[in-house]
Amino acid sequence: MFQVLVLARALTTFAVSGSIVELATHVRDTGETVQELRQVHRESDIRDWLSAPNSSINYTDALGKRHEGTGLWFTDGQLFTNWKKRSNSFLWLHGIPGCGKTVLTSSIIEHLNRVTTPVQVLLYFYFDSSDTNKQTLESMLRSLVSQLYQSQPDSRGPLHQLWGSPTEGSHQLSTKSLKDVLLAMLGRANDVSIVLDALDESTTRNDLLAWLRDVSEDGSFAGRILVTARREEGIESALQRWMQPQDRISMRQSHVNGDIRRYVHDTVHESKELERWSKAPEVQNEIKTGIVKKADGM
Repeated sequence: MFQVLVLARALTTFAVSGSIVELATHVRDTGETVQELRQVHRESDIRDWLSAPNSSINYTDALGKRHEGTGLWFTDGQLFTNWKKRSNSFLWLHGIPGCGKTVLTSSIIEHLNRVTTPVQVLLYFYFDSSDTNKQTLESMLRSLVSQLYQSQPDSRGPLHQLWGSPTEGSHQLSTKSLKDVLLAMLGRANDVSIVLDALDESTTRNDLLAWLRDVSEDGSFAGRILVTARREEGIESALQRWMQPQDRISMRQSHVNGDIRRYVHDTVHESKELERWSKAPEVQNEIKTGIVKKADGM
């Protein structure tokens, strides 16, 4: 209907002006406009079809809890530097509950956002025990496919084919279809980094760990993956079957305490409540030592 209305307007203009050039221009513009509208409509339909959870909410929330200068022990470290340079690389960051893995994940994503070039791709997902929409392999796949679809137009072909297929286009997406289409899209993208937080908060942990193994061992994926998770028996036994021992990084108490000391130091020196001790460094040091000791890596 829109195309008919615009074409009618073009014919009216031509009848008044008598310009065949102007008519041709209107017809051409009409075709381009209709094509653009169809593209916008298809993209909107596909986003609705994917129904992907929004991990940027977790990222922003965790980043807001980060104190400036913390997490540098990892982002400035050699293991992370090597991971960024190598294709087909994997890292597992593990630590005790409450040690700040999710905040560190957001620091890592923020760092990668700064250094990622337009031809590179960064995908991320936060498993979240407080949000049922962010706990399964399927929800992660939907999110990664959606992010890749929006950031890399050249990778969209496999998803468009799936969208147009009679078995999937008008039906609920299956987990297998999501796995297949993501792998196909990753094969068309350049230099992909995937960051996944809190694998231990997934309710489909076994399927998730199996997917990680399959993607890491698939020859068509030449990117890199970084995950965080507690060091639980099921996770450790699954990952150690195929990952290298040097790709495991412990968030040791010394690392966490270093970040705590930085936070406590700045807080003590900037706090108005503690301003009266500004000229008593020995008291400030005692306060800082006491707080760090009580925190004990948490």
